[in-house]
Amino acid sequence: MDRLKQRRRAMNYTQEQLAELVNAKKTTISNYETGYSTPNNEMLSDLADVLQTTVDYLLGRSENPASLDAAGGSSAVIPDFATRKDVKDFKTFLNQQEVMFDGVPLTAEEKARVLGYMEGMFWDAKKMNKRSKPSSEG
Repeated sequence: MDRLKQRRRAMNYTQEQLAELVNAKKTTISNYETGYSTPNNEMLSDLADVLQTTVDYLLGRSENPASLDAAGGSSAVIPDFATRKDVKDFKTFLNQQEVMFDGVPLTAEEKARVLGYMEGMFWDAKKMNKRSKPSSEG
């Protein structure tokens, strides 16, 4: 997976650092990069999250390395308060959306605009949810 290696280097991670971030061994990352082995879906998703890119980019199905690409749109701005789980939730949220109007699928540009609005609403809701939960620490 050349793109994995390229993205890892672009993020200034060593194989050891990336392995630690995705709870794997350095040899596992090395094997992925050389093509000796292939990550399973969960690992691929974790790698994409840590490398702030998409699974499609890592697999060569997209030329845009930007994270959370909404149908060719600009990459999402992930808020500071967002946890790794929040980012996964957001990706799941985006992937579940079948964007149509009056029964007709939207163009990529139209979908990107709609998903951009939905993105803002998603992060606003997450922020309000975090603010309204009482802290269990203390």
